[in-house]
Amino acid sequence: MLPEPLIAPKRKLVQFLSTFLLLLIPFLRSGGESLLRLDAPTRTLLFFGASVRIEEFFLLLLVMLILVSGFLLATLVLGRVWCGWFCPQTTITDLAEYFDQKIRARLGEHFIGQAIRQLFNLLLALLVGANLVWYFISPYAFFPRLLTGELGGVAAISLLAVATVVYLDLTLVRRSFCRAVCPYGRIQLMLMDENSLALEFDPTDAGRCILCRCCEKACPMGIDIKRGMQVECINCGRCLDACRTIMNERIEPGIIHYTFGIGCAGKVRLLSWKVSLLAGVFLVLVMVLVQGIVGRSEATIKVARGTASEVQRLNDGAVANFYTAYLENRSAKNGRYDLSVNVPAGGSAELLGPVQGIWLPANENRRVVFAVRMARPPAVSQPVLLQLRHDGRTVASAEILFIVQ
Repeated sequence: MLPEPLIAPKRKLVQFLSTFLLLLIPFLRSGGESLLRLDAPTRTLLFFGASVRIEEFFLLLLVMLILVSGFLLATLVLGRVWCGWFCPQTTITDLAEYFDQKIRARLGEHFIGQAIRQLFNLLLALLVGANLVWYFISPYAFFPRLLTGELGGVAAISLLAVATVVYLDLTLVRRSFCRAVCPYGRIQLMLMDENSLALEFDPTDAGRCILCRCCEKACPMGIDIKRGMQVECINCGRCLDACRTIMNERIEPGIIHYTFGIGCAGKVRLLSWKVSLLAGVFLVLVMVLVQGIVGRSEATIKVARGTASEVQRLNDGAVANFYTAYLENRSAKNGRYDLSVNVPAGGSAELLGPVQGIWLPANENRRVVFAVRMARPPAVSQPVLLQLRHDGRTVASAEILFIVQ
């Protein structure tokens, strides 16, 4: 019989990649801007090349709903794999415990060793705090501002607050947070069913257990998997590895397994009504988001009437109306835009003011004051269409009312 492989290398690889991705994303750029960042001064979400303004935050709401529904779906199918394989709390705790073991092995409980361990916890806490701030302030601006003392009050307080909480967590709490504080384990109990992935001490094979208690000693949560499913279990697989290590020496298969459904004897229905419902909600939300992004215009225009001298009748009999337009370039590229006016059949009008070659940097706004002049005004007020054009294409339009009296 071939030795059964251990889970630990795969789990550590997943933890490393997910943590590295969280640290890397703020440094990645698309079109000269951050790949993912909430820019508070401009009230804009930079999202993988798109700039979502505050008035478009319904797209952000869709993203959040997709993440929540996807998270619930993953929990229903894969149980607490998030806790043991992806959760940042588990990852930073694993790092702190690993470092503790190495330092204790070399220096024991000497004062210098204790100081080094606390310094490591502090640096790790500062890294976590800085990483959070990077999703609001680009790291390319964060470090120069930090070195010059111009980070800003809100960012500095956020950094210190998060770092303090994480440091206290690593020093005093660690696994106790998962056991007693984190609500996810309790929520999971409401989501999981008999088909969810879980770690199981095979009761039909319990007679082969040699009562070495290696599974208990390896468990970071301090539970005994032989007692069945427990809310503290984070599905990390350390007990599985401990059992396999012992049983491999005896040339026997391990007694602990990942299984879809505790005690189901293989009778598993992954496509239960719960999974089907959540998967359907997830797919619908994704399709709505895709439609919202695809149908999103590259620019917008909003028009308000002038505050004074709104209507003027000129000496040649023409009538002029004054307006203020607010233009926004939502694309990731700078561009020049033109304003034009479209009058219903039988009418003609011209625009007066700085309406041609309007320079709009990417993700910027501009205010333009202009007038609409009609040489042959209609007998009554009528709507006209104001168009914003770029490279010969109409990218946005707004209907305005032309008043003759």
